[in-house]
Amino acid sequence: MMTVNSPKITRSVEDYLETMYSLEQEKGTIRVKDVAQNLGIKPPSVVEAVKKLSQMNMVSYERYGTIKLKDEGFRIGEIISGRHQLLKDFLMLLGVDEEVAEKDACSMEHVMDVSTLNKFKKFIEFTDAHTDAYDFIEQYREYSKK
Repeated sequence: MMTVNSPKITRSVEDYLETMYSLEQEKGTIRVKDVAQNLGIKPPSVVEAVKKLSQMNMVSYERYGTIKLKDEGFRIGEIISGRHQLLKDFLMLLGVDEEVAEKDACSMEHVMDVSTLNKFKKFIEFTDAHTDAYDFIEQYREYSKK
């Protein structure tokens, strides 16, 4: 698992880059209104953030045009998106409802140590590789309901 490793990369910057990365993967383009809609904020707030990200050399943006992730912005967006999916998968493996897992993964992805994330990843890989792990996980889910 890769790390972001930069003091200027705040949780907010990570959220923007993750959202932009996801939009680029899904739609092929990144538009201010789509970023705003995904993050539940107003477009002028996105424009201000994009200006900051542009100064940080994370994105390129033409006024009223589309946003393009530059190499570093793409790299960070990909890392955060991967963390998010890993955490969501792990929580759902434990039996957490998908909507709750989605929300919790958003919070956790910014604060967890890479070594912890690696353990989660290894646990998921282990349960996928061992057929008897499925029974164990099912038993755990039943146990956790009591």
